[in-house]
Amino acid sequence: MLDKKQIKRGFVFLVVILFVFALFFIFLNKRISAQEQQQSFCCEKTTAGNWCQPSPPAECASGFRKAPTSCESTSYCKLGTCVNVNTGQCTGNTPQIVCQNSGGVWFDKKEDEIPQCKRGCCFIGQNTAFVNQIRCKTLASDYGTNTTFRPDINSESECILSANPDVEGACVLEKGFERSCKRTTRSECISLEKKSSSDTKVQFHEGLLCTAEVLATQCAPTSKTTCVENKDEVYFIDSCGNIANVYDSSKVNNQEYWTYIKDPAESCNPDSSNANSASCGNCNYLLGSLCKAYRRNDPQTPVKPSYGDFVCADLSCKYQGKTYQHGERWCGTTGTKGNENSPGSEHAVFACYSGEVTVTLCDPFRNTVCIEEEVVPGFKSAGCVANRWDDCVLQTSKQDCENRDVRDCKWVEGQSILKDDSGNPLVVNERGELVERKKDDTRKGASCLPLYPPGFNFWEEGNADELCAIASDTCLVKFQKGLLGDWECKENCECLGLKKGDSIKKATTNNKWFAEKMNMCISLGDCGEKLNYLGQKGFINRSIVRWSEDYKG
Repeated sequence: MLDKKQIKRGFVFLVVILFVFALFFIFLNKRISAQEQQQSFCCEKTTAGNWCQPSPPAECASGFRKAPTSCESTSYCKLGTCVNVNTGQCTGNTPQIVCQNSGGVWFDKKEDEIPQCKRGCCFIGQNTAFVNQIRCKTLASDYGTNTTFRPDINSESECILSANPDVEGACVLEKGFERSCKRTTRSECISLEKKSSSDTKVQFHEGLLCTAEVLATQCAPTSKTTCVENKDEVYFIDSCGNIANVYDSSKVNNQEYWTYIKDPAESCNPDSSNANSASCGNCNYLLGSLCKAYRRNDPQTPVKPSYGDFVCADLSCKYQGKTYQHGERWCGTTGTKGNENSPGSEHAVFACYSGEVTVTLCDPFRNTVCIEEEVVPGFKSAGCVANRWDDCVLQTSKQDCENRDVRDCKWVEGQSILKDDSGNPLVVNERGELVERKKDDTRKGASCLPLYPPGFNFWEEGNADELCAIASDTCLVKFQKGLLGDWECKENCECLGLKKGDSIKKATTNNKWFAEKMNMCISLGDCGEKLNYLGQKGFINRSIVRWSEDYKG
């Protein structure tokens, strides 16, 4: 049987054992918690705002996924290629969630496995960029121009060489000890390179002529010249038949002029037509000259060039004693001088092109008329426009009559076609308006007449007689027989060019009143006493003065 001491020692021992076990479990729990804290999780988003980062679980953002594994092993952070059509970028090794949040489209593929991400040559105007197809499209939007994508060009160096495909230069083809050359464009030179054999070396030299000494080609300068299709100027040609620079007799032996390609603006007399110049072939079609073979009896090429067989031909025209520039247009009519708007005449547009004058008639009966203006000093332009004469005689003010936006009329002061209800001609007030004549009114009348008298088809039924009758007028001149038997004018004497008391023997229609009436008549159209467009009188001859039966003389 145990005594009290043994029981007490056993109890103490048990307490110690329990305390040790308690300490062990506490230590073990802390160790497990520390290991857990040290373990890396794949956080879909961290508290710092980063995506798909390996972090302790405490640093994983609340509400987002996490897993105690590498991010590559998760579905939500799997790496792939992000295609962003807005920025034109393809980004590899990008998590799906990151791609979607940036507005891109995620592919479970490598970048080189996606067609639109493969790089090629993007042509932007005269420039190039070695980018992928979607980036090429965004560049088109950025620059506001069309682009062309060439996937067959798969190196940046070839893409750069393809820039400015139309720029000209010397394309040197070296085969063995022979160095031939052709002046061409960059793109044509690249085509020649592709067609050439493997033992031929092809190089393009932008801006150089084949006669440049630095190229050491077999092409040499000459004094020969030629015309070039779709170009205005006369050009030198080298011994290989290549086009050189614009013909300038002072540069025939100038090595610098035979080295670099010069723009015509850098050549002789760029601001002149150089027509019939023996020394300069810088022709300009717009200024009235064009490259042409010299011929001794050709009026366009009267001057022999100092070198070669081509000159700047003169494209101007000589017509009726005047010289007109190439491209100039002017007005005329088929009527004789002084009878431009006479019966039978038509307006016409005359034009000078390449040394020849052509004539284009406007509509018959002057329904359309020719209008010309001086575009620049000494250079005219002309064309047929509608003749808006119909309502001229109805206008009662100068402002309305001369409104060229609406009608083609002229305001003629002197006499008025329009009359009041009593048959008296209207007069012009201080505002340029036609009003009724007051008693003892001394104001003059006025008429609104066509600026271009129309023509009439008088041999068919129409309103020609009615229109002409608008300007018709009658003036009753009264005479009284004097004591000596002579007839003396008493009333309306001015209608026959007389003064009161003048003898009837002095009567004439060559006076101001008659001239004003006739002017109004012929301005209305083919009316009054006119010569036709050939200068011939009409076949109807009527006396405009009638005498009463009382007068015998």
